Amino acid sequence: MTIFKYLSIIKKFVYRYFNSNKNTRNYFINLKINISKIKFFLELKNFKDEKSFLWDGDWDKKKIKITKYREYNINYNSMFQIYKEKIDFKKSDEYKFKLQQIKNGKTTPRGKTINQLDNYFASLDYLKNSLKKAGYLSQSQLRSVRKNDEIGVVIGRNGEIIKIEDKFGGTHRFAICKILKIKHIIVSVKAIHKSFISANELKKILAKKNRKQLEAKIKKRLRINS
Repeated sequence: MTIFKYLSIIKKFVYRYFNSNKNTRNYFINLKINISKIKFFLELKNFKDEKSFLWDGDWDKKKIKITKYREYNINYNSMFQIYKEKIDFKKSDEYKFKLQQIKNGKTTPRGKTINQLDNYFASLDYLKNSLKKAGYLSQSQLRSVRKNDEIGVVIGRNGEIIKIEDKFGGTHRFAICKILKIKHIIVSVKAIHKSFISANELKKILAKKNRKQLEAKIKKRLRINS
């Protein structure tokens, strides 16, 4: 058996393990990074599987430059409209879209009623002021029970840290941090490309079931010291 065939077999084993393991959520890893490291985002339509930590395929080649994020996502764009361009939140794209959903009898992530929607958008001022005063604090520092509710990212085969467009994203926080020029944020790594870490290294980590070792390996590959 050639070394290439052997490595191929290991990769297939590792991929099957991650995709069949019911506890893959435990592999979500939170990292402190410089916000400038996020140079791309991934549209939700290219998001593969929230239950798997290891993704194959060419999804990472479909990444889009972060400078174009406002053109694709009304949630991200609306934060710039409100806090950069200083328009009333009721005139922002996201508010108007969610308002129409509520009027059509739909439930939105921002509330079921217009009053709840208004209260949510008003609460963003508190978020902005908190970030401005204290910087980005992790969910652990905030004593939240949702420890992995950080800015959601995935890692491409070449180590690109790619912002998930929405849903897992912390999109409002990310946008406000960009507006306030906050340098350091916490990201939650939801998945990595199967080629990002070698098959042999992954096999050793899996054998030990060592989450810390996996975290250290990702940090080393990304050249993150903290």
